[in-house]
Amino acid sequence: MRNRIFGLIGVLWGGALTLAHLFKANPGEGVSSEGLSGSVIFGSLLFCVGLWYLIKGDGSRKSA
Repeated sequence: MRNRIFGLIGVLWGGALTLAHLFKANPGEGVSSEGLSGSVIFGSLLFCVGLWYLIKGDGSRKSA
């Protein structure tokens, strides 16, 4: 259950970071391109890992 909760948090947070970058036309003063692209990479990875844990589940299912 804990993995699913953290997965949901990862999907929401990572998706929000990525969408914020895609829909923001002007990032503002003092924002470096390295920091901006780093946040997009981090958000995308967070979204993918969160989605993996949502799909994978608890991991308590053991095959015989």
